[in-house]
Amino acid sequence: MTATADRFGPARSREELRVVEVASGLLMLLDAHRLTGRLPHEVQVQASRLRHVVKLAVQAEANRTSPRPAPAPPAAASQDSAGAALRAWIAAQPWTQPGPQGWVYLLCFRDPATGQHAPLVGNGCRGQYAGHYWGWTDDLIRRINQHRNPRRHGAGRLVQVALEAGLTFELAWLEFPATRGRERRLKNQGSAYRRCPLCRGTGGPLDPAAAVAAVQGAPLPRAGRRR
Repeated sequence: MTATADRFGPARSREELRVVEVASGLLMLLDAHRLTGRLPHEVQVQASRLRHVVKLAVQAEANRTSPRPAPAPPAAASQDSAGAALRAWIAAQPWTQPGPQGWVYLLCFRDPATGQHAPLVGNGCRGQYAGHYWGWTDDLIRRINQHRNPRRHGAGRLVQVALEAGLTFELAWLEFPATRGRERRLKNQGSAYRRCPLCRGTGGPLDPAAAVAAVQGAPLPRAGRRR
C-alpha cells in the first residue's frame, strides 16, 4: 500500500478508503471477541500481516501530511483532498489510538516438585500443549493473585487448566508501559521461550509487588529484572 500510495488517483483513493475500512472492521471484531488467539496458526499469521499493512497505511498517510514546497496542480490537489479524507478517517479509528497503558507479562509453567519448566500437555492427539502464558493487565498484583486461585473462572483459563493438571507457574518477564496491542504482537511472534529468562537461564522469578513498587518509585527496564 505504501509503494503505490503516490500513484492513487481520486477513484483509487476511495477504493483504498474502503479496503482500510473493511480491514479495520475485521480486526476490531477479532480483537473485541478475543478470537485472534483461537485462530489456526496460519490464519493468525495472515491476520498479523493484515494488521501490519494497515499500520503501514497509517504511517504512509501521516508522512504525506508534511507541507509541500510548491503548490500542487489541480489533479494533485484533488488527490490530496481524497488523501486528507482518508487521513481524517484513519485518525478517528480506535485501532490507531495508543489504548490504555498497563503491563504485559509472561508466565512460565513449572513442575512444583522440581522447579523445572514443565509444559502443559493435554490428552489425546488434539490435546493442548503450552509452556507459557502471555497476558495484559492494568493491575499486576491483582491479576497474578487471580491466576494463583485454582477455583477462579474467567479470562486466563489456560492458567487454571495448568494448575488443575498439577503444575505451578512463575512470573518470568514484564514490560511496562505496554498496551493490549503490544501483547497481541508478542503472542503472534510465537516462541515465548525466546523471551523467558527462566527457560534460558538468564534470570529468576519476578515479584509482582516489587515490580509495581519499582515503577512507582523509579523506571523499570522493559525486560524483567532479577530478584
